[in-house]
Parts: sequence; structure tokens; C-alpha cells
Amino acid sequence: MRKIFAIIAGIGLFALIVCGFKLHMNASIEKHAEGVRNHRTYERFWSRDVQKHIIKDNTLVIFGSSELTSINDMEEDISSFLNGDEMNVVTIGSGYFQSLSHAITLGAISDSITSKKVALFLSPQWFDANGTDADAFASRMSEDELLGFLNNPYISNEQKSYILDRTVTLLSESPTQLKRVQRYQNAHVNKLTFDTVYLKIMNQYWRYRSEFELYKQLNDVCDNIPSYDLAELDFDKILQQAEIQGREACTNNDFGIYNEYWDEYVEDEYKEGEVLEKNQIYIESPEYMDLDCFLDVANELEIEVLLVCIPVNERWYAYKGNLCDEYYNKIADVASEHENVTFIDMSDYANEKYFLKDVMHLGWKGWTRINERLYQEFTK
Repeated sequence: MRKIFAIIAGIGLFALIVCGFKLHMNASIEKHAEGVRNHRTYERFWSRDVQKHIIKDNTLVIFGSSELTSINDMEEDISSFLNGDEMNVVTIGSGYFQSLSHAITLGAISDSITSKKVALFLSPQWFDANGTDADAFASRMSEDELLGFLNNPYISNEQKSYILDRTVTLLSESPTQLKRVQRYQNAHVNKLTFDTVYLKIMNQYWRYRSEFELYKQLNDVCDNIPSYDLAELDFDKILQQAEIQGREACTNNDFGIYNEYWDEYVEDEYKEGEVLEKNQIYIESPEYMDLDCFLDVANELEIEVLLVCIPVNERWYAYKGNLCDEYYNKIADVASEHENVTFIDMSDYANEKYFLKDVMHLGWKGWTRINERLYQEFTK
């Protein structure tokens, strides 16, 4: 009998220690919320509890990929000025994050988005013929957020089934992850199984582990984020500054590509000459279905999506024989089919020098124009 009591007491003590440390992690992250919000690591992207700690009433969540950056001094990085009392941003995503992983995250953190607005930056490169790369998805997908997504009572079974089916398909070459997700899927479909208990245990495990992984990085967090009076910003003046920054960075080519990128990735292709036969690209892709899923999930959660259509560097793409007119039209059609979407179409700037800084990533003038629109849409 004493052994049983000792075991029970031990379990109770362990539970108290775990709960106490969880509260300590919560308090520590809250204390450094501003710095964590600007701390761009996978560990921050992957933890639903961390995201909930740093999203406030005046926060716009921006989902995207490799174009997203940390907030720095505007004099050095013109993208960095949407941080003030009436509005700030938290960016989620880096290279190879796409619509599917973002739909999972949105469903996991939606109860903390009190503004009921998010932004999704669409990269044309997402929409190649294969869509999301399986290996890339496996390295970017968060099981913590997948379980949070499945626990969200406001998301339909239709969307949950789509997410699970796509996730299982994309994890076919990642057997360890695949086995766990298949058990989550079985628990979702069949409530009266051992996998239901497994799902509940793993739900707590991933919540604790994901937050702990970020907690270990708190010594690397920088709390000194530049802040601005956003209502007093002169966007025309900022655009002039962006022009200067772009011109100073792009001196060895006529495509508005910054020097280092041109030297390493582009110059050799340029020397091969212009491709005279032009083809429309990014027209057919599984990514369109994943994008529909993201927008449908947002609609079920009553969240407005500021859908930002980022263009390619049209000067360079046309030189290489690639056109995107039909892609832009198709994205506009997708946006028009969803009532919860505010479409921010930047394709008219595809030929503007310094809108992009290379062939695909937002540059000085691009960030300025998009930040102005985001500020207008979020605060109106």
C-alpha cells in the first residue's frame, strides 16, 4: 500500500514541477514578448503557445516565406517600420513555408487573433507544377500546431480531413513523422480507439516541448526593437528613401538586382542570352488547392485575409522567357471567390526597379508600398 501511495505522490510531485515550470516559461516569454515577436526562428514559428503569448490586440500576423525579415533600423532596412503603438506585426514563415503549413498554424492560433485580420504573402514560386515539396514540408510542419488545428472546434471536419490527407501524403518519405500523424488521423476519424488517448498525450507533450525549445533561446532575444509613430509616417518620403537604398545596392546590372546576388546567381545565366520564346508559368499547381484551404479555414474562423500578390522581377523573368500574366489573373480569380479576402494586388509593380531586390524577394520599394497598404487595411 505504501508503494502505491509513494507512486501516486511521486506522480503528483512530478505534475506540480511540470506545471510550475510551464508557468515559469509563460512568464519569461511574456516578459520578453516584444523581442520574441521579432525573433525569427523555427522554434518560435512552431509553438502555438509562444505565438499566443506575443500576439496582442494591435498585432497583424503575416504569413509568408523567405521574403519575411526581422525588424531592424529603418535607415538600414526600409522594410522595418510597421512597429508602433497602434499596430505591430509578427511574421511567421521562412523559405519553404507555404499555404498548407500556414493553414495549420492559423487554425492553431486563431483564438489569439483578436483583430480578426491576417496577411498572407503569396510567392509565385509556390505555384510550380509540383506544389509543396515533400521534404521541405516535413522539415517545416509543426506537430504542435497540427494538434492545435485539430483541436479547434470552429474548423469543419472537411478542412481537417483535407489537411490530414495532404499531410500524410507529403510525409510519405518521413516515416517517423508519418506514423505519428497517421495515429492522429485515426484518432480524428475513430474516437473510440487507443489512438485517441495517444493524441491527447502527444497534444500535451508537443505543447510543452515546443514552448521549451523557444524558452532555451531567450538569451538570444533582442528586446530593442525600433518603434515609430505610424500615423505620422510620410510614405512618399519613405519611398524616396527606398529608391536611394535600391539604387545604391544595384550598380552592376539593369534588372534592379542587388550586386552580390547578381554576381553569385544571375550573371552567368545573363551571359547565355535572352530567351526569345516566351511561356506562361505557374498556371497549374496543387498549391491552388492548398491556398483555397487556407482561405476556407480563415473564413470558418471569421478571419479576414489580406492576400498580398507579390510579383516576380518581370524584367528578368521575361529575359529568361517566362511570363506570369495568367498566374496573376488566376490569383485574382481565387481572391474574388472568397468573401473574407481583401486582395492587395502588387502585380502592376512587376516592372518597377527596386520593388524586388533580386528575382523573387521583396525589395526596398516593394516593402514600402506593401507596408503602406497593410497599415491602411489594418487600421481602417
